[in-house]
Amino acid sequence: MKLLLLGVTLLFASPCFAQISFLDSATTWEQLSRLAKKEKKLIFIHIEGRGCDQCNDVATQGFSSPVLKERFQKNFVSTRVRIESKNGKQLAEKFGLSHPLVSLFVNADGNLLNRFNGSSSSGEVYLQQADIAIGRLKSKPLEAFEKEYAAGERSSQFMRDYITRQLEMGKPADKLLDEYAGRLNLDSLQNFQLIKFIYQSGPTLDSRIYKVIQAATPHKLIDSLYKNIPYPEAVAINNAIIGNSFHKAVQTKNQDLAYQTANFTQGTFKPNYTLGNIAFQRSMLRYSLAVRDTMSYMQQVSQFLNYTHMLMSVDSLKRMDADHVRRFTIANDSVRKSMMLKTIQFAPPSHYFHMEMNEHAWHFYEMSDKKGELEKALMWSKRSLEWFDELTKGTNHPMTLGNPAYLDTYAHLLYKLGQKEEAIEWQTKAVEAGKAAKQRSPNIEEALVKMKAGTL
Repeated sequence: MKLLLLGVTLLFASPCFAQISFLDSATTWEQLSRLAKKEKKLIFIHIEGRGCDQCNDVATQGFSSPVLKERFQKNFVSTRVRIESKNGKQLAEKFGLSHPLVSLFVNADGNLLNRFNGSSSSGEVYLQQADIAIGRLKSKPLEAFEKEYAAGERSSQFMRDYITRQLEMGKPADKLLDEYAGRLNLDSLQNFQLIKFIYQSGPTLDSRIYKVIQAATPHKLIDSLYKNIPYPEAVAINNAIIGNSFHKAVQTKNQDLAYQTANFTQGTFKPNYTLGNIAFQRSMLRYSLAVRDTMSYMQQVSQFLNYTHMLMSVDSLKRMDADHVRRFTIANDSVRKSMMLKTIQFAPPSHYFHMEMNEHAWHFYEMSDKKGELEKALMWSKRSLEWFDELTKGTNHPMTLGNPAYLDTYAHLLYKLGQKEEAIEWQTKAVEAGKAAKQRSPNIEEALVKMKAGTL
């Protein structure tokens, strides 16, 4: 089963256990708005899609958390829709969404209060996002900024506030940022706070403002920015620059920008050359996959996995995780607690390695009918199973019988290679693993039925 490269804790659950009470997925915006006004509530809309059933299962786990029940019942009218459905398409169009896996928090008039991209198995993450939305009820809505901007407002403070609100809503602000920066004089680019604001806004690597800063701002000032802010904030700045640049590269199919982004990503791992090189290759693979350059992707991924992941041991992954923890250890207790709150939702580095082994194996299952390529994918899939079992051993992980998604991938590859009986055996293990964790995935169970019938 396919997984995303960006990490979330991967768990499964059935919608029937959800603590968020979702209305029927066919509930239209007009009906949501009327109900929200009648009950004096806000609206929560989660839009998902077929592209990653695993991600949808992750969200289900998050929504099933008991911590959400009181807050969401009291404050929100909630719905969960597929972007491929008629209603999903209408909601996506209304809120300007081009892709699924987005959670929106809006008021009854349709004004966006908060936006969360992706999915999480942690109910606490959705609780935090809900609280952010509730806290913004008295703040100036994004729509008000848009109207003032359209009317010609361009004052420095307005532009900064508009950019900030745009970013809070999870929307790119590169055009606004370039316009804002275009009104600055070169002397202002020596100001620490201004450079900090611009970097925190996530300028793309090909943007005018980023290029100007690189040319006109002393490198000592940029270095001091990274040295004088908490480590998680520095990571957040780099992630914003990388994320926005990568998204633009994919949108415009700009391979040069994709290469710049991969280089920048590699640089964030200095002085660890090995991890930096892995990050570079990982970024270029994501680009090839995103722009559907299948031939390039399949050529790159074989070399990537065979000369990196397949040469790694469980012990090396454990050492990587330990090093990651040490980087977050600091003397001041209060700062440490703040940092943990910001980073606790992210998985350890080893998680990405076994997750992407499974993901690339699944992509080969989808893309190829060649025996040699499928056998390579089967080898990667087997390694992901082994790593997951070793890394979760003795950790009280709920998936005591293995990761259902990884077992599912292994079974599918066996089936496509003509090993039907063995495939059924492993798919049965996938179903049992989900049940043992008191979670289930209808897609995995359905696949078992089809395997037995020979119709997969």
